[in-house]
Amino acid sequence: MERPASVVKELVENALDAGARSVEIEIEKGGKSLIRVRDDGQGMGREDAALAVERHATSKLRRFEDLNEVGTHGFRGEALPSIASVSHLVLRTREDPGPAGTEVEVRHGGRAEVRDAGHPRGTTVDVRDLFGAVPARRKFLRAESTETAHVIEAVTLLALGRPETGFVLSSGSRTLVQAPPTDILRDRLFQIMGGTALDDLVPIEGGVDWARVTGFVARADGRASRPTVRLFVNGRAVRDRALTKALSEGYRAAGAGECRGQAFLFVEAPPHLVDVNVHPAKTEVRFADPRTVWVAVERAVAGGLSAGARASAPRANVARIDAGGEPVSGQRPRMYESAASPAPLVREGPGPAAAPPASVIGQHRNTYIVVSGGEDLVLVDQHTAHERVRYEALLERAASRAVESQVLLLPMVVNLPPDLRPVVEAEAGLLLELGFDIEPFGGDALRVRAVPALLGTRDPGAALQAMLRDVLEREAADWIVAGARERLAASLACHSAVRAGQALSRESMAAIVQDLGRTAHPNLCPHGRATTVRIPGDEVSRWFGRSGWKRR
Repeated sequence: MERPASVVKELVENALDAGARSVEIEIEKGGKSLIRVRDDGQGMGREDAALAVERHATSKLRRFEDLNEVGTHGFRGEALPSIASVSHLVLRTREDPGPAGTEVEVRHGGRAEVRDAGHPRGTTVDVRDLFGAVPARRKFLRAESTETAHVIEAVTLLALGRPETGFVLSSGSRTLVQAPPTDILRDRLFQIMGGTALDDLVPIEGGVDWARVTGFVARADGRASRPTVRLFVNGRAVRDRALTKALSEGYRAAGAGECRGQAFLFVEAPPHLVDVNVHPAKTEVRFADPRTVWVAVERAVAGGLSAGARASAPRANVARIDAGGEPVSGQRPRMYESAASPAPLVREGPGPAAAPPASVIGQHRNTYIVVSGGEDLVLVDQHTAHERVRYEALLERAASRAVESQVLLLPMVVNLPPDLRPVVEAEAGLLLELGFDIEPFGGDALRVRAVPALLGTRDPGAALQAMLRDVLEREAADWIVAGARERLAASLACHSAVRAGQALSRESMAAIVQDLGRTAHPNLCPHGRATTVRIPGDEVSRWFGRSGWKRR
């Protein structure tokens, strides 16, 4: 027992193992003065209640073989004795059928006092004066607000792992968590995290062999300052570096860089293939075949992000700005926020077939393509959108050795800075795949005989040097793609795409919009910048007072 949150976790897990459908938790002063956990589980008889506070006297295992298929949160029978040794503990319980309930009282590890007591079916445990007789440990507890935050997180994890059970956490007169029972994970997330959090998440679902993965992860265009990852294995909250790494690889596989925001991953596996007995607090697990779980998580995350990217564009958060350009209600404006279920950008491509067609209206500042996407207004960054289109086309053609190359009428000699020469030598094969035909020409010079056709009239020498400089100097965090081939392709796509500030014909704009809708990951360019922002039609109507609300 490290802190009040540890006590809450163990008591609530006992309640869940007892089949509780409702768990109420009360704390005072962050749990330092009182922790009360009440459940409607099966309860205990007098003999079991007396043994429950004795060390090494109980276990939730029925037979030795059960150790290989642990299906309960706890099983060693150590929690209640450990809590009773450092607190004033009173346990009241009754099972059905039973003539009366039982009360067991232990003061800081002293002798247990057992007596009859009135109590409904289920169990209530009061823990007072935690670490009161162990001042050296009590002084390491943090401020009340900090300990309360830890308790909230512990209850949050337990509630997310068991949505079919109702949870209420209160501190004094304040209700901190209220989550009625539900059969739907999305509903439990709404109860715990609030509706706004769901707007920034996409569902994931998949599996490999015996491992099944479900949950919700932050959208690819999320920009939270720090990710929060919550992992569950068979309903048990755990920490696992390998699964967290698999989550990151899923983002990279979807062309989305790193996870920026919250992620909730739920892994289901046969109990005999999961070892939960590797950590005293049971917060770590070990899989019989960790590679299977890794692949399942990576594929489920990548698939969910790809589907989410095809389904919607970022939604402009214009409704929070008043006429003077200041945030409404003192809130800081965000560039965009995710829509719950907006329409795809175009009808064609992998998006839903029922999507309305996009209609190009024109160009704003020769940088953004203005599109009417059904009911909504969509702004498309012409450079990042064209970059995404060309990047995916390059990779597809490179895989089939079909990149179009333009032979120069006269070979060009390009003098490279000394620091770029090793990059050319290391990536010569990949440059050839992408359409460059180059060879050493003495010293730091290269002779360029052919270049990718998509460079058009751009200076091939300058484009080649810019690509090599990108690969050499850009930090890993500046890319959302992994691998030398992908980064070279991304740099080539960037330097060959239309520029911001470049005037485009209506046909060129329409082609970019249509091609973007056919890509696998249309919302971000390979460097992680947004390609589209959606302004909902109902918000535009409100500006002009057509929906019962006038802009101030």
